[in-house]
Amino acid sequence: MNSWMTTFFQRKGEQAKEFLEQPVENNPVDRAIVENLPGTENNHVNEVYQARWVWYHTILALELFFTNVFLFILIVINLVK
Repeated sequence: MNSWMTTFFQRKGEQAKEFLEQPVENNPVDRAIVENLPGTENNHVNEVYQARWVWYHTILALELFFTNVFLFILIVINLVK
């Protein structure tokens, strides 16, 4: 039973890795970022990295905010009881 699960997750992991490691030209998200950014061809890789960094940290900040709100609500509920 574990063997088919292991094989399944390994294949999905490999597919995800291949998708994420696509060149900028083949990845639709990266291509959209590159097309909308000004600059020369040499600056595209750096700009894509910067755009990914900003989005990644924005998502992390939102997750942290909602986690703190949830924890605050739990504290208030515990104090009221």
